[in-house]
Amino acid sequence: MKSTNTGPLLTQDEAHVSSGYQTISPETQSVGSDGDETQSSSTLTLPFDSGPDQLDDQTQRLPFLRLMAAYLCLCLCYFISYLDMNAVTTSLPTISDALHAGPGITWVGTAYLLGQTSCQPLYGRISDIIGRKPILLFSVGCIIVGDILCGFAQTPIWLYTSRAVVGIGGGGISSLVAIIVSDLVSLRSRGKYQGIISLAIGTGAASGPFVAAGLIQTGASGWRWVFWVPSVAAACCFGLLVFLLPLKPVSGNWRDKVGKIDWLGVVVSVAGIVLIMIPLNSGGSMWPWDSAETISTLTAGVVLVVGFIAIEAFVAKMPIIPLRLFRHRSSSLLLIMGILHDFVWQATQYFIPLHLQTVRGYTALQSATIILPFLLAQGLAGAASGPVMSKLARYSPVLRTGFLLWTLGSGLQLLFNLHTSTGTYIVVLAIEGAGVGWVHQPGLVALQANCRDEDRAVATGTRNVLRSLGSVFGVAVSTSAYYAVLDKALRRSVPDSLRVRVLNGTWRIGETDTERFESDILNARMQGFRVVFIILVPLMAVCLLASFFVADVVLTGDAEKQEPKETDEESPSDDSTMMPRPGVSGILQAVRGQEQRQD
Repeated sequence: MKSTNTGPLLTQDEAHVSSGYQTISPETQSVGSDGDETQSSSTLTLPFDSGPDQLDDQTQRLPFLRLMAAYLCLCLCYFISYLDMNAVTTSLPTISDALHAGPGITWVGTAYLLGQTSCQPLYGRISDIIGRKPILLFSVGCIIVGDILCGFAQTPIWLYTSRAVVGIGGGGISSLVAIIVSDLVSLRSRGKYQGIISLAIGTGAASGPFVAAGLIQTGASGWRWVFWVPSVAAACCFGLLVFLLPLKPVSGNWRDKVGKIDWLGVVVSVAGIVLIMIPLNSGGSMWPWDSAETISTLTAGVVLVVGFIAIEAFVAKMPIIPLRLFRHRSSSLLLIMGILHDFVWQATQYFIPLHLQTVRGYTALQSATIILPFLLAQGLAGAASGPVMSKLARYSPVLRTGFLLWTLGSGLQLLFNLHTSTGTYIVVLAIEGAGVGWVHQPGLVALQANCRDEDRAVATGTRNVLRSLGSVFGVAVSTSAYYAVLDKALRRSVPDSLRVRVLNGTWRIGETDTERFESDILNARMQGFRVVFIILVPLMAVCLLASFFVADVVLTGDAEKQEPKETDEESPSDDSTMMPRPGVSGILQAVRGQEQRQD
């Protein structure tokens, strides 16, 4: 098909023409210290169509110093969120003893995941309708309120409920920060700035266990400060966001905005996700996998998810998750790969510490130290991935290299045994962490490059919820496989009474009365871990193979855009779209281009 040159009023395909508003930048521009073009935040917004269901384009460009100030605030949001998650995970044994929660303490993590995952599909579309900044401030507010309540918790139920509130905030931060970055910088520069976010994530995740360990040692109530410290930091972040994050208002009054929200889809999607996640997190512990409760809850959740898909396809005027995201080959593959690689990512983060503590006998702090290279490599590689993508103006080399390293690291985990050296752990985990860093943020850039401009927010939210579901499936499936192999191995080598203790987690290495069975128990556990590691390798291999079928779109700046190379039935063909310099001449060229299309 003949290539068509259009102006700023026209987006990447004709479907974009009726998508709402497109912002025309003013003629005055400046050059930031990093060489990127930046400009005044004042914009001229021109509507394509003036219907009630149109969306405002919230894209804007800022002078370099204002961009950096806003970006540091966004990085701080991610740092606090990941610090909070990892600090609380490290503190669970102490919290369980203080509140007499017993095995139910795992609901701290379950409640967080429920809040995070159930609301993630909503943030993209609702931020399109209401605006990015109000929703981000709401998310940070949930962290503040939820963590304060967690710190004052007197009962396990109080703690779990408050933790769900924190999860709602964490899910919002995960989606909104990525969406706002896509609003503030061009596609070509986006990888570089997303890479900086990876560094903030890695730093927060790596700091969490050590902050928690230090606070717990301050006294009996030290665990409460594990919640209060992130809440204080989040409150400071809230204030900085109010003043330093520019607000681009969305047109319309609150009644009109609320009326645009797909409330039926909201209710059905949240209910469906919750009903799926509860049995996945509780199967085998709270309920047996083959129990009526597990089967009925899962079935109800699946039915609601199918109903949600029907609502989005046939009922919703402004869907929370547009199904067109799944009709394009590249975006579909990237979303599916998100499920698979987060299956592996979460299973790795869950089972490596478990292996170190239950087989090798390391303390929680020692295991956190050994895992530190994984987290640091993830953050540093993520930070490096951005400049590489910007330099190459492509994401595929980075993404494929990341999957190659991740697959290699997953395979090398099969070397872990009862006598693995600390150096081997460090090298293998660093390789895998580098792969993770070159996948997570580059994968987001790839998805945004392969979807419509007006779908950036919903695509980001959809990817996040699918990644969260992949994480839940990863832990659930891996845990089931681990305990199935462990139980089978124990039945052959230890008495039933001891087997039950091992399965319940009440047996400890070094018990004198069971010393003669210790070697058999450790070997049985190692067999379980090996099965988990075996499961992860082919999943990463599938992701690596699939990455070669993702279109390699050139990452363009504000002055140019390019379509994906592939030709799918829902794609706008292989036309490329070039955008001229902003200004009156650009507007006139856009009008001429639109008239040519109509002819």
